[in-house]
Amino acid sequence: MNLWGIGQWIDDLGARRCWEVGSDEINRAIGAAPGVLRGIGVERGDRVLFCSMLSEAAQFWPLILGAMLSGAQLSCADATAAEAPRVAMFTRQLEYRAVLGVTPELLDGLDELQRPYAEVFGRVPVIGARPSAYERLVDAGLTPHHFVLVGPAVALATEPGAPAAVDATEWRLDAGPDDVVAVTSLLDRATTFDRTRTAITATVPAPDRLTPQCAS
Repeated sequence: MNLWGIGQWIDDLGARRCWEVGSDEINRAIGAAPGVLRGIGVERGDRVLFCSMLSEAAQFWPLILGAMLSGAQLSCADATAAEAPRVAMFTRQLEYRAVLGVTPELLDGLDELQRPYAEVFGRVPVIGARPSAYERLVDAGLTPHHFVLVGPAVALATEPGAPAAVDATEWRLDAGPDDVVAVTSLLDRATTFDRTRTAITATVPAPDRLTPQCAS
């Protein structure tokens, strides 16, 4: 099997784990990505801002290429407090259909700048927020979508407040008695996942959907 690269994901103990990513699986994800973005209304000519880290390239690269294949324009920022000025600049100067991958650290940076979340994201129809960031945006009166890195898998909700969905042809989700979400790969991959526990706690209403638990 040809390798595309090495990805990282976070396990249930909070440790970063590396995994080999094959060319076939990344190409499948790239092929599916335009449909994922259509699910949140991204069309030709729209803009999407991706907030991620280099260590998350295996999860985000298909979505980035999917935006290109959709004819959308894209911007990228690190998902850190230090990049908050960059994100605020982007949303002030440009009109975005979606901002995906908002983290608590990014919101911490906006807090340091004393920039209200509604001021930065109020014009954005789709705010894809990770766990903990999601609740803070809701508390600020915004209507974010769940955006979750479930280990190696990406889950995105198509409506505010709805469960986030992974690709049902690629992944199966399970939650144990402690609500820790485990992920299983369904197709051939360079690295096999078999009920592998992740850092995410959530309810799992269907094998391809989850709703993250609110931060305590």
